Amino acid sequence: MIDWRLAGVVAVAFLILFGQTAFAQSGEPADYSGRHGDGHAQMHDKYKLWHPPTNPGTSCCDNSDCRPTRAFVDEEGYWRAWNGTLWLQVPQDRVLPPNFAGDGRSHLCEKEQFIYCFAPGEIRG
Repeated sequence: MIDWRLAGVVAVAFLILFGQTAFAQSGEPADYSGRHGDGHAQMHDKYKLWHPPTNPGTSCCDNSDCRPTRAFVDEEGYWRAWNGTLWLQVPQDRVLPPNFAGDGRSHLCEKEQFIYCFAPGEIRG
């Protein structure tokens, strides 16, 4: 005899897993994934001119460290930026002005979870 409740739970679990896999494969364009190197080449000329707000003598960009990403403000008021694997908390002293890149997207300059600079995209209400 088939336990329909168990079959329903298995079916829902399968659909959730399938949906996550399909999203991960089709998901976002590579230039918006937050992964190291994705989308860097298109913006390199801008990135190489960026400096951390509190340290204008250094650069935010080291070849492919900067890239477009997703971001949000958390419940404590900190920016969180996606590095392709983790949502990283952005230190306040690394935040550049909104839409600093001029394309409406958020941008992250980060390597091995160390954030050099972060530029939030256009602020939307």
